Amino acid sequence: MRFPSRRQHAEARRRAPLLLIALALVLIIPGSASAASFTAHLQAPNHSPIANKPWPITVTATRGGAKLSGSVRYQFVYAGQVVASRPGHSIIHGVCHDSLKFTSDSIGIQLTLRVIVTTKFGTVDIPWAVKTRK
Repeated sequence: MRFPSRRQHAEARRRAPLLLIALALVLIIPGSASAASFTAHLQAPNHSPIANKPWPITVTATRGGAKLSGSVRYQFVYAGQVVASRPGHSIIHGVCHDSLKFTSDSIGIQLTLRVIVTTKFGTVDIPWAVKTRK
């Protein structure tokens, strides 16, 4: 077994901070590189839908000035856990109009509606806090 010389050991200590920086960049870059390269927006009348009544929403997806096509799906999150999932509709020419109904079981419960928009450019999650009322 051969041990490193003092010079090799000192050189390794000088390189250690550079190695840590490089490792941090490698871990950070994939997350930002995988981010979607488009913008999605949710338009809803409020954060308090009325139970068992239609709650109209509009979802848009654009990239620069171009209107994108894709799909929308929904997740309902309570205390960090997905409690329900629903399919949505297609986004055509940058717009999806939909209407959601919240059941009477959800009255008074703070939920997060997670609108998941998928296009050929990636996926964007739009969180929207809701609390159903009577």
